[in-house]
Amino acid sequence: MKKIALKILPALSLALPGLYGCEPPHTAPRPNHAAELRAAGYTGAPVITAVSQPSAGTVVVSGQALPDGRVRFLYGQDRAVGVTADSQGRFSAELPVSGAGGLYDLSMEDSGALLHAEGRLFVPAGQPARAVLLRPGAPAQPIAAPNLGITVVDYDSAGALGVVGRVAPHAGVNLVVEGEVRAQPISDPNGMYSAVTQIPPPTDATAMVAVSAEAAGAQWKRAVPVSRPAADQDAVTAIDGGWRVDWRMPGGGIQTTLVF
Repeated sequence: MKKIALKILPALSLALPGLYGCEPPHTAPRPNHAAELRAAGYTGAPVITAVSQPSAGTVVVSGQALPDGRVRFLYGQDRAVGVTADSQGRFSAELPVSGAGGLYDLSMEDSGALLHAEGRLFVPAGQPARAVLLRPGAPAQPIAAPNLGITVVDYDSAGALGVVGRVAPHAGVNLVVEGEVRAQPISDPNGMYSAVTQIPPPTDATAMVAVSAEAAGAQWKRAVPVSRPAADQDAVTAIDGGWRVDWRMPGGGIQTTLVF
């Protein structure tokens, strides 16, 4: 997708430059065997395609991996659930969920190597349709496509801000932060858009940042609470209209994702 020009404050400094760019959610390739997967550039890292919650304490995560591949979910401190994909590469795993939601790391063994999914899965308890893939240095990716103009907001310690939402398909979007247009992405055929900009680095005090998305004559507004994480560890807390996830990135540091 063509990158957009963004108006960014001079103090821009991100630990992971991958946050920059327009990366709408994508669909995983679904070839029938390993050779076709590799030919398509899909090296075996599992891809999540659906999340459901059949009971209060259990979520079911389905996806696509290499045929007959061994898929592993890590959660909590050192707990794990492993499943084996079928001959078509399809897998499904039952995972425990409690409190405000579950946070899971997904990987797969391939020729002795451990291949990690693109991000970490967060599933809000009781709201599996609002599950997202938390991506280091990039805005989170909804597993489904909720009909919300502002679905997810990400920020990091340097003040890089990412926004994802769903509007009309192929629509021009004005992303407005604190009354100023910061980005103008185009939504994909499913109406999903993604954009990034910059805000002042978060502090211990909570700052309310006014964010709005305008597209096809409609407007969505959110007062986004921004503050530094209380600790250098994973944490899920409920916020007004959603959840806040402070999560550790593989390269170190904390990224915060607000799921609405």
